[in-house]
Amino acid sequence: MSAALTTLPWVEPDTIATDGKKRQVKFTVKDRAKFDMDEVKRALGPRYADGVKVLTPPTEK
Repeated sequence: MSAALTTLPWVEPDTIATDGKKRQVKFTVKDRAKFDMDEVKRALGPRYADGVKVLTPPTEK
């Protein structure tokens, strides 16, 4: 999952943190305006994209 997210140009790769028990991933975006949930789902593919939802949208620092 982390490797898939690093392919997105607006994701800060060093900030990706996964939690398998909670089935969650947290990461920082470089530019909030470029965040695209459809791109996230495409990057994750069918194994992970099913049921994906945003718990907390990108916010100001």
